[in-house]
Amino acid sequence: MDKFRSGCLILIVVLAGFLWPAVAAAHTLGVDKAELIEREPGSYELISKVPPRLASLITTPILPQQCAFDGPPRGERGAYQVRFKFTCATPLTADDQLILPWKREGALLTVQWLDQTPLTKLVSRQGNAIIIELEDYLAGSGSVLRAASRYTKLGFEHILEGLDHLLFVLALMIVVRDGWRLVKTITAFTVAHSITLALATFGFVNLPSAPVEASIALSIVFLCVEIVHASKGRKSLTYAYPWIVAFAFGLLHGLGFAGALSEIGLPPNEIPIALLFFNVGVELGQLAFVFVVLVALKLLANLRFGLPSWAELVPTYFIGTLAMYWTMERAVAIVGL
Repeated sequence: MDKFRSGCLILIVVLAGFLWPAVAAAHTLGVDKAELIEREPGSYELISKVPPRLASLITTPILPQQCAFDGPPRGERGAYQVRFKFTCATPLTADDQLILPWKREGALLTVQWLDQTPLTKLVSRQGNAIIIELEDYLAGSGSVLRAASRYTKLGFEHILEGLDHLLFVLALMIVVRDGWRLVKTITAFTVAHSITLALATFGFVNLPSAPVEASIALSIVFLCVEIVHASKGRKSLTYAYPWIVAFAFGLLHGLGFAGALSEIGLPPNEIPIALLFFNVGVELGQLAFVFVVLVALKLLANLRFGLPSWAELVPTYFIGTLAMYWTMERAVAIVGL
């Protein structure tokens, strides 16, 4: 059996075991909106806006030493909110920080100081908590480097948690074995989803997420069908010009990335940075995945294990079956059954 495909089968099983829960539904970033409002000098309210099923993840924040809560947190139904009111002996300054031990990947936090324009920024998780540096929320302040780091990390984590995107890339690697052609194919995929990510972020393209998610899964099925046809000697455009197919479906996958970003909404003051570095993070994650796959396959080839010839297409059927399941699951979500 082709050692590349046998190695792929092992990698697929590992990926599915670790990442299956991440693709049960549409792509999300694990980020929710929140607000910090200064009601009057020294009096504040922190509001977390989460779906009701996630309310238990919003635990009590850790305040600066000069601050204390006015009472227990209060939740509101409907557009679910968890509210924390607190008072500080001296008003919060750039030297203060809030620590949110929330079991989420981050918060898109808007801070409203008295008599100032609200400022919104993404705050990423650091270890066991989301740490809010208030110096970033003073008008005209905030490190561009820090913002770039946050969005790069968000993009990197998103692509590595998106098993459907990774399996599409893996299927491309089964189609294209030559190093230079693989570089061109992956580059075409990158350029395409960068285009639609930008267009969707700036509002030029707006499609419902459910059909996009179903179509992304269907794109993987298409590649698997092409691989099976090629094994029977019927090679098509996908094998002759794989970068064209990668570009076409890359446009679709970019809408999936855009859907994840639009779910939290981007702060107007950070759109250029967010768009650029989220995409950088996605690409770094994608390249890391390709590198790990190539290294793993090289190591597996050195083990000189063998599988029967009938198993040659097992990796492709495994990917295709998984993708078909996602397609049907997401199609059901579209019609609301």
